[in-house]
Amino acid sequence: MRFGVSDLDIILALALFFYYSFVCTWARALFYQWEVAMSGFLRLLVLSLLVSTSSITLWAQNFIKGQVRFDNGQPATYVVVRLRSERIVYVDETKTDDMGKFTFDGLVPSTYHLSIEGQGFKPYSSDLDITVSKMAIEQITLRHDKDPNAKEGASAGSINARIAQIPPKARKEFDTGQKSMQAQDVAGSMVHFQKAIELYPQYAEAYQLLGVMHMQSGKFPDAESELQKATDIEPNLSTAYFALGICRNVMAKYPEAETALLKGLELDPQSADGHYQLGNTYWALGRWQDAEQQAQKAVTLKPDMAGAHVLEGDIALRKHDLPNALKEYKEGVQLDPKGPMAAPTQQMIAKIEQATQQHPK
Repeated sequence: MRFGVSDLDIILALALFFYYSFVCTWARALFYQWEVAMSGFLRLLVLSLLVSTSSITLWAQNFIKGQVRFDNGQPATYVVVRLRSERIVYVDETKTDDMGKFTFDGLVPSTYHLSIEGQGFKPYSSDLDITVSKMAIEQITLRHDKDPNAKEGASAGSINARIAQIPPKARKEFDTGQKSMQAQDVAGSMVHFQKAIELYPQYAEAYQLLGVMHMQSGKFPDAESELQKATDIEPNLSTAYFALGICRNVMAKYPEAETALLKGLELDPQSADGHYQLGNTYWALGRWQDAEQQAQKAVTLKPDMAGAHVLEGDIALRKHDLPNALKEYKEGVQLDPKGPMAAPTQQMIAKIEQATQQHPK
């Protein structure tokens, strides 16, 4: 469809009116609140999908276990083993015991990526598929890094060293808090995280998840305080910086949000959620060119991220590019047709289409 200059001006005026009425006020505020409770990123912080009790029982037989040794035959004790699956939006981590053994129980049949990084040895990773087998048992050998000045894996090394010092009672409280999170018991989980912190004041991960629970309770100043403590204790905890950035976005503390999100992306430059949240920050600051770069990176890394497509639609409309605005809005609705952003975005689509039909060339 082609438009005359005057017709396009009318269409853009109508579109922008409805845009600012629907998207920039109620819908965008609602979207932020929804993201705090239900976004993929916060589901990652919770460390697993929320599942029903019956489902947990059904999946209890699915596991990934293993033993980790160094190339000299010694067990790799108290190293952090990470497991994630982008297919089901899952991430978790555990540490090996005094025999170098680890276990991930109650998994959903899917494909997983297992990784181990730290100082003094080369990074290890493998892809595991338990869709059919329902289990995997790994024997892993870590190769010592011959270069004493090598920096690769330094951040994970500092985390491993600190986690190795966590007292068993503190770890038990933390694990119980995670289970309460999965059961959607916000108050109960906070009690356990607070106990874990009392037992081990350097428990950055406990501060991080305590902050997430404050966010889900709508207590954003408290959440900001706890998340800041997490990053102060562990400067290499990228997820804490991302959560802190989301919290500050909701609080409209955009310059501070930018600082936190940039640090998170410095630690994890491949985080689609981090780029998307930074795009939201730049959009709120009126820096839509910078927002566009971040939205494009988010979509490149995670093409099915509905919010990033809606943000690209916002930016296209800001550029007076109606066809691309419609394309991105429709893509966002198609990817998440039942999400809270779907209805106002669909209204925006209808208003733009109505305006173009009323003023055709």
